[in-house]
Amino acid sequence: MNTTNSPVIISHERFLTRFYYDSDTNIMKENLFRRFGLPSGIILHRDLGEKLYSLVPVLEALHLKFLFTDVYRPVEMQKFLYEHWKERTGAEPKFSLAEIDKAPHPRGIACDCVLADENGNKLPFPSSSIKLNPEQRSPDFAFDEQTAENEEKIRNRNLLRTLMLCAGISPINKEWFHFQLPNTVDYELISVNEAKEAEYLPYNPHSAKPMFYDIFGEYQNEDADGKTHFWIHDRAYYGRFSKIGLDDFIAKIKEHFFVQ
Repeated sequence: MNTTNSPVIISHERFLTRFYYDSDTNIMKENLFRRFGLPSGIILHRDLGEKLYSLVPVLEALHLKFLFTDVYRPVEMQKFLYEHWKERTGAEPKFSLAEIDKAPHPRGIACDCVLADENGNKLPFPSSSIKLNPEQRSPDFAFDEQTAENEEKIRNRNLLRTLMLCAGISPINKEWFHFQLPNTVDYELISVNEAKEAEYLPYNPHSAKPMFYDIFGEYQNEDADGKTHFWIHDRAYYGRFSKIGLDDFIAKIKEHFFVQ
């Protein structure tokens, strides 16, 4: 069990940010990063940072980038959102905002993320990762009309999901853009003061080539429910799969998502 808080800041040219709450134009109409004095940068738990760094050479090979819209969210911000959501938006807040004991964002082990091209342009996806649209935000949403444009959106969604899964980062069953480390309760909440003391975690391109979970057999052949309707709590889930090296992993990604 990981009982040590290890907030870090990660940075790479393949990692872009457009944090929703680091702006005055969000649904709360206030820059909450400024309210709570959060430092700039991608703040998260070291364990998640290292897994995201493992995907850098994959992003380079695919000429893609990650665009993060939400990562670490302090408990104080989470409570503020829950308490003031209705007065500022007119809608009832999501109950998950009140479930601090289960919330992954205040632990720095979750990220909301999309894919972007080399120029930082967001790829087409079935829905926005910011605007509320519960149906299209589901990871198994399917368009009624089968067009090349809609197929591209689904393919990009599945590519993002596959990259995260193979790196050991779990999807959830309600938001295609949200990913987190398994076993939320193994990680402690990170306070604002701890986040302010976060140290920079450099990317080391000379480290050993990462290994990725080979989900391309059993996982890809599961039925729809097995692929989308789960929220992984147990690291043992990944024990079902063998691991493959970087070159083989990139080759399989290209075979499944890029070779027509």
